[in-house]
Amino acid sequence: MVGNNTKIRTPLLPDRHPIQDFFVCDVTDAIPKDDMGSMEHPIFSLSTKPDLAIREYEHNGVKVSIAPSMLGMATIHDKDILIYCISQLIAKMKTGVGLNRTLHVKALDLLLATNRNIDGRGYEQLVAALDRLRGTSIRTNIKRLSEKCPCCKS
Repeated sequence: MVGNNTKIRTPLLPDRHPIQDFFVCDVTDAIPKDDMGSMEHPIFSLSTKPDLAIREYEHNGVKVSIAPSMLGMATIHDKDILIYCISQLIAKMKTGVGLNRTLHVKALDLLLATNRNIDGRGYEQLVAALDRLRGTSIRTNIKRLSEKCPCCKS
């Protein structure tokens, strides 16, 4: 017999940081847009354990090869960091600020915006995620639509 004090569990993570008025680029009110490339091709691992397998994918003449580092391939949980960084770049482009090859973000802002823990473990997980993102190499024959890249001075 189940008592009346049975808790109903929600599938959503708790909102750990409800007050976020100190962001310069507030991505919490925006509808997150995903990048089409990583949605169409298997760039991120679904595994929570280090995935060391090299993946080669070909579809409609498009070839993609994804090679992880010894730390493993970037996971789907690391993808929100990439989306946050893309949002920062888009915000800079919209305000007319010049783009560079290096993006500077504050770790606390990133952790809060992606609803991650802000304790020591949260920072350690952020470093591990950045290492996986940096170590995952992607080689493809996809061509740019435009010859001018806004972040490159070429």
